[in-house]
Amino acid sequence: MADRALGIDVGGPKKGLDLVVLDERRVPVDVVRRADLSRVSDLIAQWKPAVIAVDSPPRWGANGRSRLTERELARLNIHAFPTPSAAHSKDPMFDWMRQGIQVFERCAELGYPLFNGGTFRKRAIEVFPHASAAVLAGCLPPKGTTKRVWRERVLRLQRVSTDGLSTMDAMDAALAALTGLLVLDGHASYLGDLREGVIVVPTRALAPRYRRGEMTQDGGTTKMFAWCVCGEDGCDRLVPAGSEFAPGHDAKRKSRLWQQVRDGRTSEEELVRRGWKLPPEI
Repeated sequence: MADRALGIDVGGPKKGLDLVVLDERRVPVDVVRRADLSRVSDLIAQWKPAVIAVDSPPRWGANGRSRLTERELARLNIHAFPTPSAAHSKDPMFDWMRQGIQVFERCAELGYPLFNGGTFRKRAIEVFPHASAAVLAGCLPPKGTTKRVWRERVLRLQRVSTDGLSTMDAMDAALAALTGLLVLDGHASYLGDLREGVIVVPTRALAPRYRRGEMTQDGGTTKMFAWCVCGEDGCDRLVPAGSEFAPGHDAKRKSRLWQQVRDGRTSEEELVRRGWKLPPEI
């Protein structure tokens, strides 16, 4: 049976949930607006997704006013709404998180426990559509680009049919579902501490830092560009959105990672994620 992913955008008790089921062709086969938990159960029973991707924290932070996953994203210049500890969660502004936690609980009841660092299949994962869009494009939204235009552009860049995605929330649910499909194929990284919940992003290796992309006009066609992620000092090369390296700069990145390994710094994980060999002496 072909894989399908259920993406869930959590809007809060008043707004409800937006649900998108994406199939292996990256076509939305079901789109539901302003749903409640019963509709989540219905779609799981009907479509039997291989993974469920939820735009919400699965639980409160361990302590303080944010989780490690959000702080690690911020170091990449991707900023998420912070998830506080239970002691700091009383304000109604966190009601949408309370609803999201209920979604994860319902998923677990129906055979989709929270991702725990093992397989993604038949798991519920936390995703963040803004982060997914950034890593898929290789950049943050270009200046002046609206959130809706940006998200739709990234979906189309990934060959997702956006017909029927008439709202921003539906596009976020589709980005969540797309993230689910990609992580099933091995395009996955996650940030944070599994004990308080981690945000899963659809890439084997994250860029050192994400910057705003650039838009250019070419013969009347608008094209989007990101920045090379080789990490070399002074590198300011643009690449087509969805690409990572300027020509030849993947070798520069590999050489840099090899040197870090030789110096005793932990870069083996990125080498493995990119499918690059470790230095011969390791």
